[in-house]
Amino acid sequence: MQEWKKKISERYAALLSEASPFFLKQDYDIEEFANDLATNRSYASRFVNEVLGTSFPTLLNKLRLAYIIRTKHENPKEPICRLAAAAGYKNAHSFRRAFHREYNMMPRAFFKKQGI
Repeated sequence: MQEWKKKISERYAALLSEASPFFLKQDYDIEEFANDLATNRSYASRFVNEVLGTSFPTLLNKLRLAYIIRTKHENPKEPICRLAAAAGYKNAHSFRRAFHREYNMMPRAFFKKQGI
């Protein structure tokens, strides 16, 4: 692995382990991600595309959705819409669209299927 990829991978792992995850911020963008990784926008984008094999918006959605699912399992009575807002989604429509795109079902049906 190239040196720059290794350094950014280490910083990314550290970001993921922080108590307050970066991806929960509403309006979080590639510029802020690059700053958090202590690199520039170009390297941050290349890292996401080449190392993580996805786009930045897709990465953000995957991280947010995984957070929502994990949190819903830990707190089954927490309303899904509140979790979506806490995860950085601007509105319920954008959350439902991202959820459906990722899991091919609506959130309520997903959690009902899991017994939550």
